[in-house]
Amino acid sequence: MRVTRCVFACLALLLMSACQQLTNPTIVDQQTFSASAGSLNKLAVMPFAARAGVVRDSALIGVTDEQAADLVARFAAEALHAEGLSVVPASDMAAVFANQGRAVPRRDAKRAAEVAGVEFGATSVLMGQLVRWRERRGEALGAEHPASVAFQMTLHEVPTGRRLWTSRFDHTQRTLTADPLVARKYPGRGTRFLTGAQLARWGMRDAVTSLVEGQWRTSN
Repeated sequence: MRVTRCVFACLALLLMSACQQLTNPTIVDQQTFSASAGSLNKLAVMPFAARAGVVRDSALIGVTDEQAADLVARFAAEALHAEGLSVVPASDMAAVFANQGRAVPRRDAKRAAEVAGVEFGATSVLMGQLVRWRERRGEALGAEHPASVAFQMTLHEVPTGRRLWTSRFDHTQRTLTADPLVARKYPGRGTRFLTGAQLARWGMRDAVTSLVEGQWRTSN
């Protein structure tokens, strides 16, 4: 009898978990390596990296790879600030290296963490990479091709540069008929096609919410 009850209890838990995933599908993949409430006391955002050719039709939309990456970094600072966190924007970090006459270390976590701590008293530094940016083709009410954006981020400890948390957003907008659960989460609740910037900002908000609402605020 006890075994039967345990089996039914396990099945109920699995069913509840599956239902939750169906009604609240995950948009962002993330992983926490080392949680500490103090790590979020003050975050510095670095200008994001981007490989050449990451922006499709860059000449057509007037945005370079680096400009698109910097825009996503700005979205990160805005989303963190909206969560009530103390944030050093990527423009301030870039200014420090410019004043030193040095290139921005978009991929050097150790160097970025050292500067963030010394110059701004930051407790962590957020670094990222723009992986894909495909702009919407068509209008908001009828696009030939929807926007598609992918980026990844890593939070590093100051001043060591140790990896604390990673996140990846990789999404192509879907229609209400194709995926109603996800589409209802978009700005406009799936009634219009988003631009690349709108899709990136939406994904960034979800990524930052995942970071802040995790174990960070309760960890010792």
